[in-house]
Amino acid sequence: MSRALVLASVVALLMVSSSSVANPGGNGDSDRDYTCGGSCHGDPSMSLPSDGTISISQDGDVFAGHAVAVHVNVAGMSLSSNRLLGTFILGSIDGNSDHPEDHGWHVIQDPNGGSSNYVETVVPASGSVTLTWVLLAPQETGTHNLFAQTHHGSEPNYEGIAYTGVSRGYSIAVMPVPEGLPGLSSDWTAPAYRTSGNDDPLGIGTVNTTSVSVKWMLEGEWSPHDAEVSSQCQDMEVCNNWEAYLPSTMGDTRMQYQITVLNGSFSMDLPWLTMGTGPAPFEGDIWDARVQSFAFAFLVLSFIVSLQVRLSPWDGKDELDQTQEVIDSEGEAPPPPPGMEEEPEAASEEYMARLVHSEENPGWLWDPVDEEWVADPNFQGGE
Repeated sequence: MSRALVLASVVALLMVSSSSVANPGGNGDSDRDYTCGGSCHGDPSMSLPSDGTISISQDGDVFAGHAVAVHVNVAGMSLSSNRLLGTFILGSIDGNSDHPEDHGWHVIQDPNGGSSNYVETVVPASGSVTLTWVLLAPQETGTHNLFAQTHHGSEPNYEGIAYTGVSRGYSIAVMPVPEGLPGLSSDWTAPAYRTSGNDDPLGIGTVNTTSVSVKWMLEGEWSPHDAEVSSQCQDMEVCNNWEAYLPSTMGDTRMQYQITVLNGSFSMDLPWLTMGTGPAPFEGDIWDARVQSFAFAFLVLSFIVSLQVRLSPWDGKDELDQTQEVIDSEGEAPPPPPGMEEEPEAASEEYMARLVHSEENPGWLWDPVDEEWVADPNFQGGE
């Protein structure tokens, strides 16, 4: 019964999940709708209004299917001790199908270098932060709306409630594309990172492009550098597949780069993008990792069960305890050697003469010929 209780307790500890109303550690960057099914507190029943202000802006004119940088500025909000802020960019605030991709937009890169519509960031001491998404505009011309939504904690916050704010709709006029206007391919997404030391070329997908140039600089630098760019098309004036050779980076280094696409008289400077440096990805099958995890879990369980068996009392231990028999046998003369059970005095003098007495083993004699111990027939016992 006790063993089953130990196993049940271990399984419960492994399966139990922590719960928190406000998720003070954050949920991580991801693609989410406005309410997130309540998990990120867009649900009004799980939040209170934020005291911050939200504003949205854009860079330049927006053409259908072409890149635009959209900036979300958040300022003046109360924050928890970790100053963590979660921010959405949304195509609607209906609570369902709110992702910009559901409304014709395509996320090329989010403020943290990924391609999510929800990101988390630490707000600096100034209390204001500007987050930039690089998006491809919808193919359909006309007016399109974008929204920004935030959630954060507060200090003190005894009930663990999240605070959420929503911007007004920001209208963007998407204009028709002039004939031959170059740009990025609608299915191209900027990589969030590359492995440390990797100098493989960066693939770039474009449309209506005859030439591409790329400038880069490490985060914190002020002067950009020109990268070597090569075309992946043979004997074609217009090419939509390019490779830019950016230097390798190490550690936590982040690199910024800007792509410029050209086609005749058209030249488009696309928004600056960011690429981080990360460790090599895990190589192996997911089931291999799961089997290894199960094996480690069973190893821990086996150790706990073995420890419990060793430390718990055993009802039948007296059956193996022969201490009393040893005590009762002390002081008794050892049995005589073979052939002397009836008449010990009948032993030959020659045989007895070769036996060696041992003070360390009273009652026994050493036979150097047969190399064995034999009982001393004259031993009378005692201490």
